[in-house]
Amino acid sequence: MRHIPVKKVDKTIRVPKEIREEIKRLGIERKVKFMKKEILFCPMNNKEQSPMICMVCEYFARRIRGVIHCKYPE
Repeated sequence: MRHIPVKKVDKTIRVPKEIREEIKRLGIERKVKFMKKEILFCPMNNKEQSPMICMVCEYFARRIRGVIHCKYPE
């Protein structure tokens, strides 16, 4: 399991509309609102992105103390 650290940024990161709608459908919108000002490097997409995208990813395991636990194969 990968441990991906989350970094804080000053500017809010734009999240695609379909991801925001999926988060609303899951009912976790209030819990992840603070993640708009965070960024991480995704090994699956091979780019920096918002941790909100990870919340709906099939490889997402959990988030503990600013670290995303990802099940994406190494």
